[in-house]
Amino acid sequence: MPYQNHKFCWFGIISTDTEKAKAFYSEALGWKVMTAPMGDSEATMFVAGGVPIAHLSEPPMPGVPSHWDNYFRVEDVDACSAAAKANGGQILVPPTDIPPGRFSVVTSPSGAAISLFHEADPSAENAPPGEGGIHWTELHSTDVAADLEWLRSTLGLGSAEMPMPDGDYYILSGDSGQLGGAMTQRAPGAPAYWLSWVDVGDVDATIERVKRYGGKALTPTFDVENVGRMAVVSDPTGGAFGVITPPSRG
Repeated sequence: MPYQNHKFCWFGIISTDTEKAKAFYSEALGWKVMTAPMGDSEATMFVAGGVPIAHLSEPPMPGVPSHWDNYFRVEDVDACSAAAKANGGQILVPPTDIPPGRFSVVTSPSGAAISLFHEADPSAENAPPGEGGIHWTELHSTDVAADLEWLRSTLGLGSAEMPMPDGDYYILSGDSGQLGGAMTQRAPGAPAYWLSWVDVGDVDATIERVKRYGGKALTPTFDVENVGRMAVVSDPTGGAFGVITPPSRG
């Protein structure tokens, strides 16, 4: 399906050891590795469901830790970037053209970074939903009220409150329907960030592979009714992501 407005459309895995990360994601998640031309160089990409889903690269400068970048499709990168700053966020990377399209990196008031993106090729498409793909992306915020207002005023996103046993959760929606979630950061002292969840066939088996290939389980495995069985893990270089088995397969 072609990229839809107000959807996460691409992901970047930034790693301090790309060779180690390449082996880990291939073995732990079963992603295929491919290379593709990227201007004057080549990009390493992971493929899920036969469609490229994420690129793998080194940090842009020394001292930047391993992490995931989450690319959010918008109609106008420049206008959204200006609004991000005007509404209390920051612009970390100004609107820039790259071979796949135009992007910027901005933060919400709590400091959670998100990449805004508009594709150059209108035939670009998301990986199909299902096992191996990105199931959900959510904001872990240190100031959820300010960030929800920022998402509304900057990107036009709505939010619906969903009470949970350990605190309120918010379902985010935009032009294309539900697109992700938001919640208060539960880990004391941890920064605000966006966390993406990978759909896997068996969470418990996946966690065993994560550990076998050098990653870590950052949370115990837990079940949420009508959501699935899940856990947060990290790759061997520290990049955090979630793994989830939806209830239809749990």
